[in-house]
Parts: sequence; C-alpha cells; structure tokens
Amino acid sequence: MSKPEIIIKKNQFNDFVKSMPDKGPFGEELIFNEQRSVVFNRTVPSDDPAKKSELHDNYVDIFLVQEGQEEFFVGGELVDKEEVSKGEWRGSGLTNAKKYEIAAGDIVIIPKGVPHQHGQGTVKIMVIKTS
Repeated sequence: MSKPEIIIKKNQFNDFVKSMPDKGPFGEELIFNEQRSVVFNRTVPSDDPAKKSELHDNYVDIFLVQEGQEEFFVGGELVDKEEVSKGEWRGSGLTNAKKYEIAAGDIVIIPKGVPHQHGQGTVKIMVIKTS
C-alpha cells in the first residue's frame, strides 16, 4: 500500500529548483484560474498562529520549499476538527501523523482529504493549490 503524501528531496530535482524565480510577491496570490487553482508565495515562521492543522476536501496542496527548514506533519486525524468554510477544515493539532523534516529544495504534495500541519522551524514556500 502506498502512502498518500509525496515528499521529494532536493537531490531529486535540483534542475527544477534552479529554474524557479528568485523572488516573488510573498504572501500574494500569483495565479488564480476558473478551476480555482492558485499559486502564491508565503513565509511560515515558527510562531505563526496560522500553523493549525488543516485538511482540504477539494484541493491538493503542493509546497515548493524555497528557504529554511521545519517539521511537517502529515496524516492521522484533526484534533478539535472544525469546518471554517465549505470543504476547509482546521484543528488544534493532529493525532497519529507522520513527522517529516522538510528543507529548502524539497517538494511536498498533499492530496485532497489528507490532514497536515506545519511544525517547528521557518520556511519560505511557494504554494500551489489545485483541484
């Protein structure tokens, strides 16, 4: 049985990372299309109150880690699960999640319906959300 999340380490796609832009309007939406796919850049610091656990019924999350490193948790169940908008769930944490260490150059792909949460550390990531 294969795992639902995909973590691609830096040495697997160095050429791809080199082709990415150096700078961007961090925290701003870059692309938004009719299928509600979106691309944006974001810095996630260790003390970010938005580091709640989350789950998206209708979106795949793809994170391209541009700088930094952090703990990242995937799978399990949301604690105190609350629907904040249609198909968007938040929680106060995760139970039975798998812990990864992600760093600059890694790609993280989280399928629809898979709980996840940023942990200790700070990363600058390009986020792609697509249905």
